Amino acid sequence: MTYLRMKDDLSKLNLKPCNLEEALELINKLARIIIELKKDNDLLREKLNNNSKNSSLPPSQDLKKKKKIRPASGRKRGAQPGHKASQRVVIPLERVNKVIDCKPIETCDCGSKVTLKDKLERHQVFEIPIANYEVTEYRIYRGCCTSCHINYEGKLPNGVSKKGFGPRAHSMASLLTSKYRLSKRLVKSWFHDVYKMPICVGSVSNIEHTVSKVLEPVHQEIKTMIHHEQIIHLDETGHKEFHKSAWAWIMSSSQYTCFILNKSRGKKIARELIGNFHGRIIVTDRYPAYNYLPDKNHQICWAHLKRDFQKIAERPGEAGKIGNKLLVAYEKLFCFWKTEYQIELALSKKQKRRLRYFKSKMLKWLIIGTYCGHDKTARTCKNILDFSNSLWHFFEIKNVPPTNNHAEQQLRPLVISKKLTFGTQSYRGSRYIERIFTLVMTCKQQGRDILAFFVEAVKKYFLGEKSQFLTIAP
Repeated sequence: MTYLRMKDDLSKLNLKPCNLEEALELINKLARIIIELKKDNDLLREKLNNNSKNSSLPPSQDLKKKKKIRPASGRKRGAQPGHKASQRVVIPLERVNKVIDCKPIETCDCGSKVTLKDKLERHQVFEIPIANYEVTEYRIYRGCCTSCHINYEGKLPNGVSKKGFGPRAHSMASLLTSKYRLSKRLVKSWFHDVYKMPICVGSVSNIEHTVSKVLEPVHQEIKTMIHHEQIIHLDETGHKEFHKSAWAWIMSSSQYTCFILNKSRGKKIARELIGNFHGRIIVTDRYPAYNYLPDKNHQICWAHLKRDFQKIAERPGEAGKIGNKLLVAYEKLFCFWKTEYQIELALSKKQKRRLRYFKSKMLKWLIIGTYCGHDKTARTCKNILDFSNSLWHFFEIKNVPPTNNHAEQQLRPLVISKKLTFGTQSYRGSRYIERIFTLVMTCKQQGRDILAFFVEAVKKYFLGEKSQFLTIAP
């Protein structure tokens, strides 16, 4: 749009001045147009150069560069001499299902008897049993009293649901549509191929709805448990609900992860998720929804800052020089943190001086960046300086990380699932996704058997009992 406007302006200019004053006025107009065009050109170049190292773009959207063909090393393919072997572990005898003895012949060709040695070789073959589904038929009889003619009907045993599938089928189907990211049609095909079990796409959807209701109290319990953690990571990413824009929020600690799908990305949702922040450290990026957090309770992600510094360093002129200085200060700060700094030990005077020096260097170049003349660079530096008191908690408080990588790693499976399924198609679908992924990621963090947990939770639901995450044994 700017280029077209400039083109119209140029067409209106009288390029044949009659005198010196008109010529100077024309030169000034052309100079202003050139300056604006240069700004637009720089902006477009910057957008073109966006990648995962200087912006929030995922690595999958980076421009693929041609791989450099390295000369052949002259070595054979495969493992090299001295390579540590990776072999399957021989399982204990008590876990072996069947033992078959393979003995040599009893008599040698010379006629003598062959005696067995004490040493033997154990060769184990792992095999998958032939899968088949089980069907239990419940015959419900009706009766009538011969005297008063009152009708009676038999009841299903306690714990047997009116649903057409049992707890294990519910658990497996929900696990396939979440952790293993299969579509409902692929789940139907999987049951047919593996178990020869008849199931339709609608039944898979109904199973998801049932499991969602099973996990509703568990999801709320995990959310409450996260609020008792000292260090909490928060992040959000785009999602879709019935082809409309929505957001997937994540709140994660070292032991728990909770997902919330909402149509809003506003500060109100962030406040509801965080709740009472006193006495805790919240690790986030610089998204404005978290700005209400006090500096003493807020740790800014340095991985995002590094990307910002890289973006500034790629700009021309004075801004690029400042960006390079910020990157150097960043590298020196974290080299000191990784090699010399130990939060458990009291810092020596020399280490304290070095820490103050690295902090002052970083702040110095951020301050210089606010006056560099490049609008975007100045805004970024000013924004980081506004959070300057929230940058250093990882130096002062034990176990506080300098980045929000934990939340982004926990969020990744849901992002991949969204790309494969294009989001959810209903409100109940969104509730299922947030609850199932909350349990999948939390069980992974704690090393719990997710399938066994689902089976036990569904059994309790069929018995009319309320499932709780902490009461179901891992």
